[in-house]
Amino acid sequence: MPGAVYANFCNALSGFFQWLFDASVHLHQRKLIRHALVNDTWITPAHYDLVYLREGSPKLLSAWIPLGDCPVERGGLIYLEGSHKHFAARDAAEGGRLRAEHISYDLPALAEQLDTRWLITDYRAGDVVVHSPYLLHASLNNADDQRRMRLSTDIRFQPSREAIDPRWQAHWRDDDGL
Repeated sequence: MPGAVYANFCNALSGFFQWLFDASVHLHQRKLIRHALVNDTWITPAHYDLVYLREGSPKLLSAWIPLGDCPVERGGLIYLEGSHKHFAARDAAEGGRLRAEHISYDLPALAEQLDTRWLITDYRAGDVVVHSPYLLHASLNNADDQRRMRLSTDIRFQPSREAIDPRWQAHWRDDDGL
């Protein structure tokens, strides 16, 4: 269960999302604090968030926040340019019945298949990246030459009046099946 400082930080972001949605907002209880060790073989594969939040509204926004500086070599989040259009259309064609799974580990092939490119940047402490639930994203391996771990957090908001995925209304547990 997150501590009071983290909870206060998440609640402080609510005002921004209320302004962005122009509506009262719901802060999802299930939040993730991720770590990436140097040369760790597990990365976050390419995916879009709505695949995992299928039982709620598509009017959802995710905030990815590096907890400290995160240069490219530390393995921050990358985004597939314009992919939200492709995956929103695919999701609509499938009637929202896609399986909850990642899209690919082969990031170069995926960019080539969709005729687009991965957007990569250095992040600094204090950055907050907000993305659509359809925008494809992944993380890179942490190859920091000073062997520093990357820490980041994922926090999700949506308008309160929209359907809320009940599975995301408890704090993260390693055995929660999501």
